[in-house]
Amino acid sequence: MPQQPELDFFNTLTGRLEVQLSEPAYSPPDMVNEIAPADAEVLDVEFIGQVFENRSFRNLTSEELNRVALSRAWCSLKGEAGVAVRHRAPNGQFFTVGDLFAAVEETERQTRHLTGWLGGIDVHHVFFEGIRLTRRFPERTWTIDWGS
Repeated sequence: MPQQPELDFFNTLTGRLEVQLSEPAYSPPDMVNEIAPADAEVLDVEFIGQVFENRSFRNLTSEELNRVALSRAWCSLKGEAGVAVRHRAPNGQFFTVGDLFAAVEETERQTRHLTGWLGGIDVHHVFFEGIRLTRRFPERTWTIDWGS
């Protein structure tokens, strides 16, 4: 499916979702994966987008954060749980990079507790890899791609 041209820059960005749990995640022996205990609950999530360049990460400049990322007044995002959350552009016209990062964070805040991975909430797939249009009707929906 064709993307919005403004997403070309946005989808080059990266970042990490920090999932704060009621009990700490752990790495089992012989695995590098992080696993949440089965009875852990999500207390909060925080997402900070970054730029990867020259083999290192840096924070975005205010100019980059204010760049138009999606020319739509509304968007629906589906996170790791597969549940769509509808967001309104703060200015009612378009989402800036910063606005869209905030929508990514809010989507995961509302839905990450619904994920299930190795017996608990998914705290391993937290590296942002962009968004892609996955549904056009009845409403356009973008899926957030999370890597490990």
